[in-house]
Amino acid sequence: MNPCVYVEVEDILESMRAEAAQRFFDGQWLAKISINVVKTTLVILRSVNIQSQRDFYDRQSLANNPVLLISNFQNNVGILSTIEKDYSHLENIREVVHRMEGVNMFMKPSPRGQTYKETYRLLLREFYLVADWISSSFPIFTAFPTSQKDILLRNFYLTFYNLEAGFFACQRNRNDVWFLPNGNFINCQNLESFYHDPNNLQSMTSTDAARLFAGTRTQCKRNVLEPMLRENVTQFEFLALAALILFDTGLEGQTDSCLEICRKVRTTVQKEMIHYYSTKRVEEYPLRMANILSIIPSVQKASQKMQSDMELGHLFNAYSAEKPFFENCMGKR
Repeated sequence: MNPCVYVEVEDILESMRAEAAQRFFDGQWLAKISINVVKTTLVILRSVNIQSQRDFYDRQSLANNPVLLISNFQNNVGILSTIEKDYSHLENIREVVHRMEGVNMFMKPSPRGQTYKETYRLLLREFYLVADWISSSFPIFTAFPTSQKDILLRNFYLTFYNLEAGFFACQRNRNDVWFLPNGNFINCQNLESFYHDPNNLQSMTSTDAARLFAGTRTQCKRNVLEPMLRENVTQFEFLALAALILFDTGLEGQTDSCLEICRKVRTTVQKEMIHYYSTKRVEEYPLRMANILSIIPSVQKASQKMQSDMELGHLFNAYSAEKPFFENCMGKR
């Protein structure tokens, strides 16, 4: 597990220990159960961390041998199969991490609407989980210099967040809410509830905020939810799009060598898509593939609008994310 993720998880577990101690006065058995859950979860996460460290050293040896890296990449098959397997692992990790926020880790909480503060905190945790998923799925990504990884990851994250929300919508066949990675949602029909501030410390009302930032909701519905629902995007297609977005080209600060490797990855992914459609015997699959690929610029457009609104809120200190979110997820100081 990424060290940043592990620190975040440890912080959550520490708050759980404190909560368990407080509950002692309501019943010794409840506190005891809570502490045992904490201990059990720590054992699981530490075992994952040990394996991640082993994987890290394997990737380091690969990174130290560029010839081996390129050769290994060119002979690689089934990139998307690997991503699919690791994405299932990401879903399992999410369930553990996000369920820790609830009252009972043994019960799956019912989905509920979230506020802007809760969502920004969620996105910051997700940033580290997604980064760890990428490193696990793409050893070639870990071989890039840190500066290039930062460029690719920050260009990827917000767009992936939107793309995944579209995939969640396909799974549930709904476009009236915006589904989040922890199973909760943003109520698109009542944005005032999203901008609810219990401390009433904002410079504008939740109604004004909903009106000011309504453009993001419109863009996300028009450019993410509607086209993805129309095509009924499968998990394979969703992950293929994610890979193509991650290994983007022509980014500011991107080196020639990074750009060349990204091009090779994109070519391989598209070849795997062609193979997938041909084996599935999809009718008129060139048209299907073209429609799926056209989703990328649409999602990127929605993401640019979302980022613009986030920066606007940050500038006027109105319903803004905290500093760590901007520094880590968006590279803003």
